Amino acid sequence: IDALKQKDKPFVYHDTHSGAGRYDLSHEHAEKTLEYKEGIARIWAREDIPNALISYLSTIEMLNSGKALRFYPGSPKIASLLFREQDRAVLTELHSTDFPLLLQEFRGNRQIKMYQEDGFARLKASLPPKEKRGLVLIDPPYELKHEYQEVVKAIKESIKRWATGIYAIWYPVVLRSNVDLITQG
Repeated sequence: IDALKQKDKPFVYHDTHSGAGRYDLSHEHAEKTLEYKEGIARIWAREDIPNALISYLSTIEMLNSGKALRFYPGSPKIASLLFREQDRAVLTELHSTDFPLLLQEFRGNRQIKMYQEDGFARLKASLPPKEKRGLVLIDPPYELKHEYQEVVKAIKESIKRWATGIYAIWYPVVLRSNVDLITQG
């Protein structure tokens, strides 16, 4: 997003699996998994932050007071905190418990359109964007094996519609050979 902001022209941020937008790390679910303790909590506690992470960490600081880490922004919140007036977002979330939280987080924000539908279908329907520039984040839950193949299919179709877009795919930490078998199979 910082690279897209180097030009004055607007861009679109498209998030296919947006989640809730913001997460309370003191919530029972976060305390149950403690996933954040091995991720952001370790980075948050460091003093020697690489320059590449400063913008990212500043978005987290905006949601927290002082050094206490209570709230963590999901990808759509991080993006929205980095937007300029001319930029916009398309957020998609199918999950029935996350979508109301996403609506609550961004209600009234005219830069953001939200959809409760399949993220891959919304991506296909939204391309090419009017802005001609932008970033697509594809971050499905990978709860089903076919989601790995859906990501590959979505990228192939999207590039045909919008070859100049920037595409970022989030993969869970798994054995690479397992991902190769799933996507090729």
